[in-house]
Amino acid sequence: MARQLRVEFPGALYHVFSRGNERNPIFKNDSDRHLFIETLKASAELAGVDIIAYVLMDNHYHMIIETPNSNLSHFMKHFGLTYTVRFNKRHGRSGHLFQGRFKAILIEEDPYLMVLSRYIHLNPIRTEGWVDKRVGEKWRYLKNYPWSTLPGYIDKRKRANWIRYEKVMNSFGKDERSFGGPYKGFMMEGLKSTLSNPFDEIKSQIVLGSDGFVERIRSYLHGGSKVRELPALRSLKKVLTIEEVLPEVANHFHVERERLISKGGKELRQIAMEMAYRHTGCNQEEIGKAFGVDYSTVSQNRRRLGLRLKEDRKLLESFKRVSDKLINLSNQKI
Repeated sequence: MARQLRVEFPGALYHVFSRGNERNPIFKNDSDRHLFIETLKASAELAGVDIIAYVLMDNHYHMIIETPNSNLSHFMKHFGLTYTVRFNKRHGRSGHLFQGRFKAILIEEDPYLMVLSRYIHLNPIRTEGWVDKRVGEKWRYLKNYPWSTLPGYIDKRKRANWIRYEKVMNSFGKDERSFGGPYKGFMMEGLKSTLSNPFDEIKSQIVLGSDGFVERIRSYLHGGSKVRELPALRSLKKVLTIEEVLPEVANHFHVERERLISKGGKELRQIAMEMAYRHTGCNQEEIGKAFGVDYSTVSQNRRRLGLRLKEDRKLLESFKRVSDKLINLSNQKI
């Protein structure tokens, strides 16, 4: 089988997954799980990798990581080998612990990071034994599950100082005191409804992102663009302001700017919010202030738009055109 293509650049975000060899357990007890987490922390600090979320299951794990130093393969090789050696020594065994090479999906931060973090944190109850359980019972199990980063996302007292919670939590606003509540609500939404699998949207087997993001990755792989032009990179600032985004959206749809701000704008207002989220450095709380609403209303409008874009091809095409205009405008300012 051909090796999975690795796309590496500074600031790239990944979902990383690995399973035990022949689907065997990669932990024999809780001491092994502690060993795994300790090894992950040490390896991440050594490589300068940021850990955003993780969940440990019996025979596999999921992680979301960011690589400021463009060193995914180096980091994963060191981490996987170190844990395997320590595990084998502890249990008097030899040989491979993991099934082949790790799998990594390149992620576009907005809006996939937040959705993917929830999907990963729901893993412990995504088994047959939990299908008919009540929401309350599922939530009690999840919030007390010690082998994921979820407890730190909903309770400040349980946060580890080496986990980058803010990468996800900034989408809910910058008020540190309110971090736990919004994320709990976000998780409860997932428990009360049937969520689509975000991995169903993976393109070319290695990218989870919009068409524009995929095109930039493709151009990068073919040498058609510089690394700094990739939107996920830290070195590429989102240089547009909301006041620059709104006229572009208004002109594209031939409406007055005020129509985008007013509550009567509905669909166009949703598009303007989404464009502001994608093409400026503002989070949902800041966007809400510009539109006279709170961050949760921005989040709801963006989700509703996402559903409409899946159903309405004509609207999706128009959405892509105005997004491309904003990308071009942003590139002119770099």
